[in-house]
Amino acid sequence: MKAPARYQTTSGRRPRARLHAPWSPLGRRRSRRVAVRTLMVLLAGLIVLAGAGDVYATSFFDSLPSVQGLDSSAFRGDTLIYDRNGVQLADIGHHGDHHQDVTVDKISPKLIQATIDTEDRSFWSNEGYDAQGIARAALADLRHRSVVGGGSTITQQLVKQRFLTADQTYQRKLKELALAYQLNQIYSKQQILQLYLNQNDYGEQQYGVESAALTYFHKHAKELDLAESALLAGLPQSPSTYDPVLRFSTAKLRQAEVLDAMLRAGDITVEERDKAAAEELHVNAPTNTALAPQFVTYVQSELERLGLANSDQQLIVRTTLDWKQQQLGEQVVRDNLNTNKFRDKDGLLTSAMVAMDPRTGELTAYVGSPDFNGPAGNYDFVGVQPVNPGSSVKPYTYAALVNSRKATMDTLILDGPKDYSVPGLAGGKYTPHNYNVNTYYGAQPLRVALSNSLNVSAVKAEEAVGIPQLVDFYRNLGLRPLGADGKPEAATNQYGPTLTLGGHAITLLDHVTALSVLANLGYYHPPEAILQVATNKGQSLYQSDPERGKRLALDPGVAFIISSILDDDQNRSLVFGRGTPLHLPDRHAAAKTGTTTDFQDALTVGWTPQLASVFWVGDQSSQQGHHMSGNSDGVYVAAPAWHRFMEEALKGQKDEWYQPPSDVMKVGGNSWTLRDTPKVESLNGEVKPAPSPSPSPGAPGAPPPAPPPPPAGVPPDPGGPVAGHCPPRCTPPLPSPPGG
Repeated sequence: MKAPARYQTTSGRRPRARLHAPWSPLGRRRSRRVAVRTLMVLLAGLIVLAGAGDVYATSFFDSLPSVQGLDSSAFRGDTLIYDRNGVQLADIGHHGDHHQDVTVDKISPKLIQATIDTEDRSFWSNEGYDAQGIARAALADLRHRSVVGGGSTITQQLVKQRFLTADQTYQRKLKELALAYQLNQIYSKQQILQLYLNQNDYGEQQYGVESAALTYFHKHAKELDLAESALLAGLPQSPSTYDPVLRFSTAKLRQAEVLDAMLRAGDITVEERDKAAAEELHVNAPTNTALAPQFVTYVQSELERLGLANSDQQLIVRTTLDWKQQQLGEQVVRDNLNTNKFRDKDGLLTSAMVAMDPRTGELTAYVGSPDFNGPAGNYDFVGVQPVNPGSSVKPYTYAALVNSRKATMDTLILDGPKDYSVPGLAGGKYTPHNYNVNTYYGAQPLRVALSNSLNVSAVKAEEAVGIPQLVDFYRNLGLRPLGADGKPEAATNQYGPTLTLGGHAITLLDHVTALSVLANLGYYHPPEAILQVATNKGQSLYQSDPERGKRLALDPGVAFIISSILDDDQNRSLVFGRGTPLHLPDRHAAAKTGTTTDFQDALTVGWTPQLASVFWVGDQSSQQGHHMSGNSDGVYVAAPAWHRFMEEALKGQKDEWYQPPSDVMKVGGNSWTLRDTPKVESLNGEVKPAPSPSPSPGAPGAPPPAPPPPPAGVPPDPGGPVAGHCPPRCTPPLPSPPGG
């Protein structure tokens, strides 16, 4: 500040400067000090602001998620389930959402171009964001005095879908721009496009272009034409608004907008646009088209057991099922059920079957019900619902008896009336009867008693083994019958003498597993439904191994002896006659029937070295009072189905049968015995040695064989009710089906 000029008063005196005047020396010094302090304060403020900005910037960038390692194949995807030969059985989405990953080279170029022309025309050249688009969006925000969105590139949309919430705030928009820029720096445009097209929501819970194409048009994304591509490309803007299933006319309007955008971009001609717009499109709604649905459900439970059910990536599951064999099983079950409906006065009859390769434990056919969409169709009578097996479990009882060395296949067993004390049963006793009530056949070789399903002999065999020991024997084979308390792990005192007659329910899955031990000469394999689980990139997560879980559960010689007994059609001629459906004329096969009290259940089980199968026909509601009409024995009801399935499933395969194991020896005819037990005259010494051997059925002096059963589908002659397969109320009540 310039000091004013000095002046004199009228008296000639010069006044002195005020000490506080700015131009005074003291004032000037004070001003300099104030200026320095002000400058220091401003400088400090700038330093503080710079520091705060740096802290904010650091905090902002630290809050951004990492964009490293993005891979569309790692997105949560569907579980695709196939049969052993590559036939797709099911596409299982996550909570109904479906996603199948696909590489960009397997997407129609028309769909790619339609998407770019509609969503981001500068995609190939921008830095992940479009400055002009941002400016337009900013003006829109100012007009609305809020963030209204818009101006997003494909890269920004990918960021929003993958990393951010839907909140419309300036801070989220800044994050979107920063992440989009980072993505553009790290990934190629092709990679960004692949991520985007696999992430997009195309409505109806279809995520990614492959799932959308397969659902709406039943074709792969690479097969889409221009009209289909334009329709799909328009959906991500608002999947619910343009839903092609519920709002097809609106989706067509959006398709026209996409085609116009492609025309403006010079990617199609007017003629191509008009042709695509006029093309008649058939859009399909999502449907559950799973093949072998009960088997698929069983596979899902196995995936849960393996810890793979809730994978965050797409899974490819190759199962053990043979789709051709499955189709055969389904057709045979339906046809056989229709043939036997005349036996069902209440319309409650249903059926199921299961087949296994006994050499590996692999399930090859699994029919839980005749019609998944029919009455009680979603009820799985193979792996979930236990059924009463009747006499079809007798082979296991006789295997236990032979294994105990208390009998051979020629040991005589006295077939005659006998009472058993059963605490808790009405009257306190149980008297088993044969199929033909009050008919007994005297002393018969074990092979005849088993093949003709003589009930009294089976209970005597069970008695000789011991019920607790027999329960353990069953379980060792993989068979877990329900105890009186309804539990498969029940204490052995929960089982009574009807165990060997099928009085304790089992699942057909357990049945075929135990059957396969006999068919595989004593070797047990746990049931296997899955061959391999892999990611869509080929990384193996599970691989089956037939040696895993394999164990010797039964003396091979014993398994051979039981198979030999039930393969010989002559052995069953005493009651069944010869040439029944239990006999396969062109190959060796072992077979056994089962029938429960009052014809509530009918079964036939059988095996060859290559294939074991179980067929069941029975009540869908497990009502104790419901039953089939008279003479509905397993040989009439279930055996024809078993026969047809085995014949057709094994067609073209050579007739295979077992070589005698080293621990057995032949003792004449078709009789075999364990080397360490060459002869046991009679069971428990009940039969006194006769001067000459008991004649085989059909031989002179033997009882005449019964006439063969009538052809399948022809009602048998009226006869008396079956009594004695299982005493009344001997079976624990089975769980009721849903709503039943």
